[in-house]
Amino acid sequence: MESFKYVINNTNNIHARPLSELAKIAKDSECDVIIIKDDISKDIKKMIGIMQLGLKVGDEVVVNITGENKSKENKAKKNILNFFKTNF
Repeated sequence: MESFKYVINNTNNIHARPLSELAKIAKDSECDVIIIKDDISKDIKKMIGIMQLGLKVGDEVVVNITGENKSKENKAKKNILNFFKTNF
């Protein structure tokens, strides 16, 4: 399992379009990708679940990535983390 922490620094609200793109990246990774905020976990592949977290500036999230092998997990981590840095 790969994992990373990230603090949301987007001063704008997080909108549906980037969440939709994030869900697509997670689906394409062929891994299970879970986001956790305040002990509440949601599947990143489901945009509605992420929206229910109500992410805002200063929130810290943990992302856990579980795949069939380390190579897929590492690639998914890289892609998702880069997306977070660019959009959140």
